[in-house]
Amino acid sequence: MKLPPMNALVCFEAAARHLSITKAAEELFVTASAVSQQVAKLEAITGVRLFIRSPRRLELTTEGRVYLRAIRPAFSQIEQATQRLTEESRQQRISLSCTSGFAVQWLLPRLPEFEAANPGMEIVINTTHRKVDLLSEGFDFAVRHGIGNYPGLVSECLIHDPLWPVCSPQLLSSQDLRISPEQLSGYPLLHDEHRADWALWFEACGIGREQAEHGPVFIDSNGVIEAAKAGRGIALVRRTLITEELSAGTLICPLLRPVDSPLAYFLVCDESALLLPVNRRFRDWISTRAAADSHSF
Repeated sequence: MKLPPMNALVCFEAAARHLSITKAAEELFVTASAVSQQVAKLEAITGVRLFIRSPRRLELTTEGRVYLRAIRPAFSQIEQATQRLTEESRQQRISLSCTSGFAVQWLLPRLPEFEAANPGMEIVINTTHRKVDLLSEGFDFAVRHGIGNYPGLVSECLIHDPLWPVCSPQLLSSQDLRISPEQLSGYPLLHDEHRADWALWFEACGIGREQAEHGPVFIDSNGVIEAAKAGRGIALVRRTLITEELSAGTLICPLLRPVDSPLAYFLVCDESALLLPVNRRFRDWISTRAAADSHSF
C-alpha cells in the first residue's frame, strides 16, 4: 500500500494534536480550508473517518486516536533528525550512555586522545545499566553489552576479546603466582551480572559447572575488578578493560586459560546521529581505538 501524501499526514497530525482546524492552520501557515481539504483527502484514501466534527469542537474518533499514536513517533524522529541537521555548526557536545564499568575501565583512560584532537568538545557520559531510548532521551550514542541484535540502530562491535581469570598477586600463596584449574575451588569466584561466564570457563576446562556457583555477584565489571584488586577473589575479565592494572602488577593472570564469551561491547546509534561530522569523528575514533586494543593482545 502506498503512503498517504505527506501534506495530508502533516495536516492530520497538527489538527489532531490541537483538536482544532484553525490552530493547525496557524501552525502550518496555511488556511483552515486547506487543512480541512487535506484531512478529508486522508479520510478518503484510508476509507476511515478520523474526526467527529461539530460546530463548536473537533474530536478524534477511536480510529483517529489510534492512528495519531501510531504516526507520532515518526514525526518525532523527523523533528529530531532535522534539529540535528540544522544545528550542525553549533554542535560541540556528544552524549553517550554506557555502564560505569565500561566508562571507568575503558573509555576514560583513552578519552583524552579524542579531546586533544577535538578541543572544545564536551563529552557527556551517562552511566546506567538501563537500555536507554536514544532518540527520545537525547543520546547520540550508547555502548551496550550483549549479542549485538539491535533492530533499527546502527551498531558496531567494539570489544570482543576473551575473558581471563585475574586476581591480586596478594591472593596467591605460591611463589610462581600460578594455580591449576582444580585449585580454583579454594578461592572465591567474583561474578558480574552475567553469572554464566565462570560456568563457560569451567566447561572449557572440562570441569563441572557446579564449581562456578559460589562467590559474590556484582552489577558490573567495575565492581568485579575492584574486588579482585582488593584481593577478594578471582574474576573473569577482558584484558582490554584492565590494561593499566596488568601493567602496574595490581592484577595478574594466575591461569593462562582464557574463554570466549558470546557477549561483546557494541557502539550503537540512530542513523540520524551520523549526520553530524563531530559524531562521525567520535564513531571513527572509538572504533579505531578499540580495534587497536584488540590487536595488541
